[in-house]
Amino acid sequence: MTAEEKILYKLRKARRKEERLLEALNKIEPKESSETTHDPEILTPEEHFYFLKMGEKCKNYVPVGRRGIYQGVILNMHLHWKKHQTLKVIVKTFSPEEVKDIASELARLSGGIVLDIQDDDTIIMYRGKNYSQPPTEIMSPRSTLSRKKALDKSKYRDALRAVRKYIPRLEQDLELLQAQNGRKDTMGEEKQPTDAYDVDPAKDSNQHFEGSDRLKELLAKTDVNNEDDSDMDSDMGSDSEALSDIFETESDTENEEKAEKPLYLDVFEKIPMNSDEEQENFEEHLRQISTDSRKEKSNDKDLELADLDEVDRMVLRAASLLKKRRK
Repeated sequence: MTAEEKILYKLRKARRKEERLLEALNKIEPKESSETTHDPEILTPEEHFYFLKMGEKCKNYVPVGRRGIYQGVILNMHLHWKKHQTLKVIVKTFSPEEVKDIASELARLSGGIVLDIQDDDTIIMYRGKNYSQPPTEIMSPRSTLSRKKALDKSKYRDALRAVRKYIPRLEQDLELLQAQNGRKDTMGEEKQPTDAYDVDPAKDSNQHFEGSDRLKELLAKTDVNNEDDSDMDSDMGSDSEALSDIFETESDTENEEKAEKPLYLDVFEKIPMNSDEEQENFEEHLRQISTDSRKEKSNDKDLELADLDEVDRMVLRAASLLKKRRK
């Protein structure tokens, strides 16, 4: 199956499912239509404002879940109205438009008055001025569904909503795929040669000869290039040989000079020979060295003292006297 066939198969299947869900919803709806008409009482603006504030402050409420309106919801509303005048109906799983429809249906089935719809999910209702608790037939009307059937209806309704969202996506994917296939076909037709079968043999022969002439020219150029390369190689070889001769002559002369020179003889000649007399007079020699060094130090001190001022000399003398006293 191609991609287009797969999308078409899914689209047919989704449409069949939509038809089946619509049939199931029509079957599950109650057959007895309620002939009762709702005639709400007329409230003055002051009364409307007063009951609305009362309903906003009150804490009693009736939740409406995924089942929607069924017999238990109407019964709970009447049980709250037995002790309270106002009531909140909280609807969480429906859109704002569906909440308005639920409010009108609740007013028709229960006989109450819708005061306001707040935050798109809270319906504030008033029981009426002359309210009295109705009989059980009105508190749980037959025109509404039971708990189980209401749950089945909510399942069918959610499935139908999902299918109706899925069908436009499939249609869009199918249109895109058809557009892509059309573009590919047009591109393929443009690539095909228009005059593929109108080819002359004379043109083919001319092209063959032209190709052979070009080959000959290229071969001649390659021969000339090869000759030039051989000449260049020969010149480079002669240059390299001349350079190698120069380096060989220099290295030979250096090796001969190194061989002629004796190893470390000059160094041994410079070293003086020690005699016995020098060994005996070694102590005297050391004494002379020490005396010479002392003389040099004293001369340096004298020179430094000569450079100094009289104040500096006085300071140095005082320092030397202090050192001697400490000793």
